Parts: sequence; structure tokens; C-alpha cells
Amino acid sequence: MTTVFKSLSARQTPSDLDLLRAALQSALDTADEAERPGLRRALGLVEGFVPGVGPDGVQRARTVLAEAGVDPRTAEVTAVREVRRAYPALSLQEAVDLVRLLVAQAA
Repeated sequence: MTTVFKSLSARQTPSDLDLLRAALQSALDTADEAERPGLRRALGLVEGFVPGVGPDGVQRARTVLAEAGVDPRTAEVTAVREVRRAYPALSLQEAVDLVRLLVAQAA
């Protein structure tokens, strides 16, 4: 019998998802208004596979940045710093990915 679902330990690592995330971001950057909602949703689904972030990570990061008064679209480095201060267990790459996901969802 073939297993359809992978266990959590068998999921892709963030580096495996970089190409997918980049492709989705590129498509979102050039998409028309009708395509944007679906591409934003796809980016949201991809983020659920990033260890340490999870589905609640985006909302938590959004809250952290709102409380700090940081707009990730105009101050990416500051946003990454604030997210890492709030969640020190996140690697630098995970924090960058999370902030970029927030920017993509805001587009």
C-alpha cells in the first residue's frame, strides 16, 4: 500500500521550498488582479510547510510588526529583526521567508 501523505519529519525543508516560493512570488509580482488571490493563497499554503513558522506564524509575525510599528514592505531588515526578537527560535532564513511572505500577502 502506498502512503499518500508524508509524515511531518519527511516534509520538505525550507531550502527545498525556496524554488517554489520564488516561483509563486514571481507569478504574484506579474499577476493581474484576478490571479492575485489564488497566488496569495498558494503562498500561504507553502508557508505551512516551513518548520518553525506554521499556519499561525504569519498572523503572529503580523501582530509583532504591527505592535512595533514596522511596515515589512518598506523596512524589511527591521521587520526581520523584530520577528527574530519576538521568536528567537526562528533561523535568520525562516524570519526572512516569513517577512517576505507577509509582503507578498500585502501586495
